[in-house]
Amino acid sequence: MSCNGCDTLKTLPNEVVVGSLALVRARSSLLITVAAVLLISVAGGWWWSRSTDETYELDATAGSIALNKIAEGSVFATVDLQTATGARVSTDTLIGRPLIVNFWFSTCEPCRREFPVLVDAHELHGERIRFIGVNLSDSAEVAAAFTAQFDATFETFFDRDGRLTSALGVATAPVTMLVDEGGVVRRQLTGEITAASLATAIREVFPS
Repeated sequence: MSCNGCDTLKTLPNEVVVGSLALVRARSSLLITVAAVLLISVAGGWWWSRSTDETYELDATAGSIALNKIAEGSVFATVDLQTATGARVSTDTLIGRPLIVNFWFSTCEPCRREFPVLVDAHELHGERIRFIGVNLSDSAEVAAAFTAQFDATFETFFDRDGRLTSALGVATAPVTMLVDEGGVVRRQLTGEITAASLATAIREVFPS
């Protein structure tokens, strides 16, 4: 029976053979160390994810968008928004009557699709419910052109520094919030609304 390389091994000096074995042992030790480090890292990451206090609740309704915190039950944040002319308006001045706030921007397709729903609801309930839009990223000119397409007459404000969206945990658009007279968010509709979903929310939160 032949052994490829056996003759060569017999002729190698002892120190070469010993050196080769030491190299194999060193490589094995290195692999074991790397595996141990990876195991500790994975275990540590799992423990941290289980122990962290920061949690995000995701809206489970159809068409919902993840990453938005649920603001229901919290007080609507007090921050300054901007008008189209750059004037600052405190959100405090918006409180005092039922309020519907819609977060949007012009290149958001779900925002565009749902906008007629908001316009119709404003025409129907505008006398007793205040409607406002909070634009997240557009210039005043772009926002005005967008709202004009749908003949929207409710107010548009701008969250230029992101303070309102940050305080309320709004990470994506569209989001619609129903806020009561005392400034408490009573309902949050995450993702594209429909005429039926908005009508149901209004009926439940702001019964006439």
